[in-house]
Amino acid sequence: MKRKSNLLALLGLLLAATSLHALTPDDWQYRQSLETDKAGPQKFSLPLATLDAAQPDRRDLRIIDATGKETPYLLLQPTAITGKRFAPTKFKVELIDSATIITLETGTNQPLDFVELETGARSFLKPVQIELSADGENWQPLAGNVPIFRQDGAAKTIISLEQRNAAYVRLNLSDERSRPIVVTSATLESATERPALTEPFAPRIVRTEEFTGETVLTLDLGAAHLSLSSLEFLTVDSLFARNVTVTVRELRNDQIAERTLARGAIFRVAFDAFTPVTGMQVPVGASIPTRELIVHIENGDSEPLHIREIRARHNPIHAVIAPAAAGRFEILTGNSQVAAPRYDLAALAPELSQLSLSTVRISETTTNPAYRQPDSLAGLTLEGAALNTSPWKHQRTVNTTKPGVQQIELDLHALAYTRLDLADIRLMLAGKQVPYIIERTGLSRDLIFSPVEVPTPQRPSYTRWRFQLPQSHLPFSQLILNSPTKLFTRTIRVFEVVKNQQGEPYERNLATQNWTHTPTEKPQPLYIATPDRMQTDALWIETDNGDNPPIVLARMQAFFPVIRLICKTNGTEPIDLIYGHDTATAPRYDASLITSQLLNAERRTATLGPVETVVVTSSLLQGAHGGVVLWVVLAIVVVLLLVVVAKLLPKSPKQP
Repeated sequence: MKRKSNLLALLGLLLAATSLHALTPDDWQYRQSLETDKAGPQKFSLPLATLDAAQPDRRDLRIIDATGKETPYLLLQPTAITGKRFAPTKFKVELIDSATIITLETGTNQPLDFVELETGARSFLKPVQIELSADGENWQPLAGNVPIFRQDGAAKTIISLEQRNAAYVRLNLSDERSRPIVVTSATLESATERPALTEPFAPRIVRTEEFTGETVLTLDLGAAHLSLSSLEFLTVDSLFARNVTVTVRELRNDQIAERTLARGAIFRVAFDAFTPVTGMQVPVGASIPTRELIVHIENGDSEPLHIREIRARHNPIHAVIAPAAAGRFEILTGNSQVAAPRYDLAALAPELSQLSLSTVRISETTTNPAYRQPDSLAGLTLEGAALNTSPWKHQRTVNTTKPGVQQIELDLHALAYTRLDLADIRLMLAGKQVPYIIERTGLSRDLIFSPVEVPTPQRPSYTRWRFQLPQSHLPFSQLILNSPTKLFTRTIRVFEVVKNQQGEPYERNLATQNWTHTPTEKPQPLYIATPDRMQTDALWIETDNGDNPPIVLARMQAFFPVIRLICKTNGTEPIDLIYGHDTATAPRYDASLITSQLLNAERRTATLGPVETVVVTSSLLQGAHGGVVLWVVLAIVVVLLLVVVAKLLPKSPKQP
């Protein structure tokens, strides 16, 4: 009875606080209709479209009734109360027959969510039998053939305990098909006291890009400012294990970079004749500031997965209103100038959070016709400052198809002949600069080269290989060497042959690294970091075999970075990319002020045309246009010099 009285008092307070002053709806950019069939307090989830249209902190959200009066509301975001991680009071590992038995004394009477094993083993796949006990004597099976693994960089060492109570946990790791692994410790986590409330939605895969050993998916979440709970991957591939990294793009030091939000693994593994075990969900648990999300899937040397769909879950935002009568309301969003409202309902949040969700009807977002939407990219002027381009050595036409935001990836020639700090890059349109921002993606592309063995008669114990490159000055970040030779240990030297100031050739060392193969282990490639840019178009590798047979070098894989320029063009006039200026200073554009708009806008891929190498002339002759004028100027200068020299010469004495 007392609870009912409290609810009635609460209802009376809500109804009394319903009507406020009228707003000016024309100050809001977006509108949505909200229809409810009853009066009184009601709780509902805000649609993704509402979250997308509102400011990140939702301070601009307003609800008005049919007369235009403001209706108070309360926003609630259900939060989870997570469990605690702790070490078991006792941890014992035994090797019994063909199994590794791990016994844990939990030291708690709370329900358990999972146990995580710690191991230094680099590559393994094992099925685990899970048993629980209250006394350490009588065991009850919980699950069988639960996989733990670490393969090709992907790993799963967490075992679910299904929120069960257990004083003891026993894990049976089968060693029948593979050698035992050393498990050094374990961590338990108590069950979540209040799980997070999530709702499903379907992000759209905007772009799929294949890079060396990696697939990159660009997702449109459908809304910005989401609290993303998890991603689930749908694929038809049979058996695989992949590491997944989830990132967002942001501006860092005037350049676009990616910030990591979450890491996880997706897998489908099988043990002998058992049904494959699948784990396709990656927890995220982060707020996403933009609609765009980047997903990296590490493939290693395996074929890319066929991702046909991605499903997601987000933590919803609930709104509570208390209309005096059923009817039609409007939700207003899209006003960056307004401050957050202050309603009395905030004091009632604990009580209102207990309400069940009500059924309301919310329309799609529409643009307010009376609102004049500013162009979010209007500040990015297509014509920047004028620039004398004669000191630049290389020029390329940028081919665009449609107006808007363009994505230009620098190719090998541009990477080779621009400066390492990219300060000499310019985009030009009709003699004026086009502002841009640089995106260093952290991705790589690769080239494959076959070795040519070069005899070394003066040093018979040495083997030397030459690799012909497509051009000089390539900025390789890493080399990978492969060899089918089963047994060897060698010191590998990477170098190039350049000339000094006197024109004499010498060997410029790029890297030196040891490489070992043993018959008992899978042959491992040699990874060589090459931070210095090359000067020539030939790479050399040599090793001293000593008194051993020479090793066989199969191929070389060379990686170079993926760097993009992001700009806005009108799409009707061609723009040019110029680079190759040793003393140019980095440009400073106002484009960095609207990075978020550039990142959120749909990008179009622009391509680079053929290279035009420009002859850099001295400032004395830059005003002479065309070959004829140049030669006329030179002839006049020569004649004037001859006249001056003739006048300076002493006159010959007259003959008697």
